[in-house]
This record gives sequence, C-alpha cells and structure tokens, in this order.
Amino acid sequence: MSETTKRTLSPLVLIFGLSALFFIVFIIISSVWFFNGSTGRMSQPVSKKLFGSNGVGVIEINGVILDSKKILQKLERFEENDTIKGIVLRVNSPGGAVAPSQEIYEAVKKYSKPVVTSIGSVGASGAYYIACGTKKIFASQGTLTGSIGVIMEFVNLEKLYEWAKVKRYSIKTGRFKEVGAEYQEMTDEERVLVQTMVDDVLVQFKKAVGEGRHLTAGQVDAIADGRVLTGNQAKQAKLIDEFGSLKEAIDEIAKMSGIKGKPQVIYPTKKRKKLLDLLWNDDETEDNYEMDSDSSLDTRSGDWIAKKILEQILGNAVNSVFEVRMPGVYLLWPGAR
Repeated sequence: MSETTKRTLSPLVLIFGLSALFFIVFIIISSVWFFNGSTGRMSQPVSKKLFGSNGVGVIEINGVILDSKKILQKLERFEENDTIKGIVLRVNSPGGAVAPSQEIYEAVKKYSKPVVTSIGSVGASGAYYIACGTKKIFASQGTLTGSIGVIMEFVNLEKLYEWAKVKRYSIKTGRFKEVGAEYQEMTDEERVLVQTMVDDVLVQFKKAVGEGRHLTAGQVDAIADGRVLTGNQAKQAKLIDEFGSLKEAIDEIAKMSGIKGKPQVIYPTKKRKKLLDLLWNDDETEDNYEMDSDSSLDTRSGDWIAKKILEQILGNAVNSVFEVRMPGVYLLWPGAR
C-alpha cells in the first residue's frame, strides 16, 4: 500500500474507530438504563430540580379493588420523596374486597403527609371506606358514592349440575366446612353463620365512617343500609366535604401542605419493562389492576366448572350474564358492574 493511500485512510480509520467507541459506550449506558428500569421513584436531586419542593402527588384508584400492593407501594414511594408535600387520591371505583380496602384505609389514615380524596364518577363502598381515612373528600353533585354495606355472594348450581349429570361430593371435618359450596342449598344454620360474618365487617365499616367523618353512631346507622347516594345527597349527609374536581382537591392539598404558588402535580411513573419481560411477553404494568375472570379461578373450582358448562350453552354471552369474582367478603356496589 502506498504512503499516499495510508495517509488517506488514517483519518477514516480514526473516525470509524471513534464512532465505534462512542457506539459501544452508548450501548453500555442504554443497557444499564434498560435493565434497571424505572421504579416509579424519582431520585431526590433530579426531582428537586424539576419540581422544587412544591409537588403534589396524585394516585389513582380505578376499578374493583382486589389487591392493595401497588397502591401501598405508590404511597410509600411518595412518602419517601421530599419534593412531594401532599397526596390526592383520585378515585373511580365501586369498591372491592374487604382486606385490601382496609389496608389502604389504614395506610392513608396513618400517612405522614396530608391526603385528600377526589371522587370521579363512582367512589362507593370499599372505595368510600378508603376515602374516610383522608383529611377531606371532594366530589361532584352527580358522583355516586356511599353504599356503606357489605356483601357476600354465593351461587347455587345444584340444578345445573343435575342437568349436566355432574355429581359433586365432599369429605369434611365439621358441619360448617362446606358453607357456600355451589353444589348444594345453604341451610338456615349456615345462613346465620355467614350473616354474623357480614354484620361484623359492617360494624368495622361504620366505625371507620363515624371516625373519619365525625358522625355519631345514629347518623351513620341512618345511611348504612347499602344505599348509593349522589354527591348532593352525600354532602347533605356529611359524607363528603365539598363539591369540586381533581383541580380543587389539588389546590386544597397544596394549601394544607403550605405550598406557595402553583403546585407541581406528580403522578407515579409506570414501571419500565425489562428485557426479560419483553422476551416473555409480560404485559403486566404497575397500573394493571384488572384480572381476567378465567385466570383468577382455580380450574378445579365449582365456579370454573359452572362457567365452562354455561359457555357450552350460551357461548361468549356467558361473560355478560355470569360474572365470576374471587371468593370472599366484599365492600362492593354490584350496580356498578
């Protein structure tokens, strides 16, 4: 190779070499960022630069409440973030399972920063239970709320099993071990037992409402029959504080938190997928609360068997006439399905 050719190639080799080096560095940095993902928690220095110290966190509670884990995680992350001075719970939920509702209620009740609730279209039963743990409740006049009550649903598929020629039986250790089994009618004694459970949970619910809303036992009893109220009726019954949208709730929490000027609204960031999640086609995100009805059922359970039988009769229409939920006691308004 001639000297002239070498001199011509040298700059090109240098350029390509530097380009390759920068590309490798970029790949390394990108890989670290990609594999670590985002936890939904901004680092303190970065968030302070972006928001100063006047942040208001907004956490959404949407749909039927079946689990408290993700909401509690968001509350914890916002509590650790010094830039966030207060929290607004934005609620659009008909309620849900008792334990998750109570866990979130206890968390917001004991929260170290002020928390208020903004109810959208619906904030009933378990969702209202949660709201009672916050400092103030905002809603619109047409919001549907209240539904202070407890429900435990069962289904009797005895006749359906007979039609399908399915015979189910059990070997048990006590007379109450198969209470609620779908293959037989519930006895009067079993009904009394279940009713005592439901009544006990109602006492807990009414206590939370009385303490949170500063109402007497008589005032709570007058509306604790499961009835759903409009926002207007709820305000008259002292179940909410003010009419207002999410904006009014944010302004109120900013005032409570001593924020000067316009507050910066901060939402939890969704968890960024990692490489293995993408390879396994994992579609779960941090804000995914809904559960597919089939996937939540044990394939050996009576509910699953019943649904499969009905699918043979009704086809896909079974999903609209036979909603299956996980077994348990619910603080839920069924009318919001």
